[in-house]
Amino acid sequence: MSKKNKNLFRLVAAGLFSILFLTLLTISFYGYVLEQIGVDHAENVRNYRYHFVMIVANTDSRFWNDVFDSVREEAAKQEAYVELKEKNQSSINTMVDLMDMSIAAKVDGIILECTDEENLDEKVNEATEKGIPVVTILNDAPASERKSFVGINPYQLGQAYGCQLEKMIRKLESEGGGRDREGEYRITVLLNDSSIDSNHFQIFNQINNMMVTSEATAELVKAGAVRIPSGGAFESEEIVWNLFQSAKGPPDIIVCMDEVDTEAVYQAVIDYNRVGKTQVIGYYKSKTTLDAVRRGTMAMTFCIDTEEMGRYSVKAMMECIRDGRTNSFYSVDLQFVTRENADEFMDQ
Repeated sequence: MSKKNKNLFRLVAAGLFSILFLTLLTISFYGYVLEQIGVDHAENVRNYRYHFVMIVANTDSRFWNDVFDSVREEAAKQEAYVELKEKNQSSINTMVDLMDMSIAAKVDGIILECTDEENLDEKVNEATEKGIPVVTILNDAPASERKSFVGINPYQLGQAYGCQLEKMIRKLESEGGGRDREGEYRITVLLNDSSIDSNHFQIFNQINNMMVTSEATAELVKAGAVRIPSGGAFESEEIVWNLFQSAKGPPDIIVCMDEVDTEAVYQAVIDYNRVGKTQVIGYYKSKTTLDAVRRGTMAMTFCIDTEEMGRYSVKAMMECIRDGRTNSFYSVDLQFVTRENADEFMDQ
């Protein structure tokens, strides 16, 4: 082989090697990016017929991650890919921003946790006008043009809480009481400001109505509500600490409606040596909460069936897209986890 041909061969070989190297590097980098954003490679190469987005206020919540897992699993059966939108970029500060992004991307559907954020209702209407169906979950926006709501009726939930509180007070009375210095059981319900249309306040009103009208509790209970801003753990901890340092002393029973609030209250119960004195109804089923319920250091915790919520969300979306049908309300099962049944939830 001549020297000229050898040089040409080396040049071609070097070129092929460079192309192969760059191809492998690109594949490796692409896989790394997918891993960082939590998307499986197999999920991306698969062809999907529909693209949905799910928008919630707190993507760090175990509750919402469990719901998303159920949504994603059910959607895959319907040839749909679901993207969980996060406020993790400096330019993305609000749920309205996430709605704008989703509308601009012309997604096939939006699953939305409604909050009291300004102009969010208008964005729901805008999406609907542009042919993008919106299904609301947990918190509804009945005045908007959303297609369906998947969750629990506030009246129904208030009734469920009221029944549990009545049982707790009957038990406390049978065990010798536990009333405060004024001869009452003080119940404090922690309300989250992010709940649209004051859903939590509707729940509190129903709790209060049951307490003052029940013969078992009418003369024994004083219920009050405390609003906690939706800013995060710091705001929750500060309000809870103030509650425990009140001149009247800590409440006899605290009802939490948020995972962050539950953790703050339980920590305060431990720090202020109020185990067995301040009864706590927690929210959802974190490992810490379930451990506390099983040991008896927390009275119970409230759970929504996240698998059912995810399944119904996709069902509502597909019925709208494929059949043009809407069901204004899909009711999701609820349950209170107590010491007696806590073991059933530990491995879920």
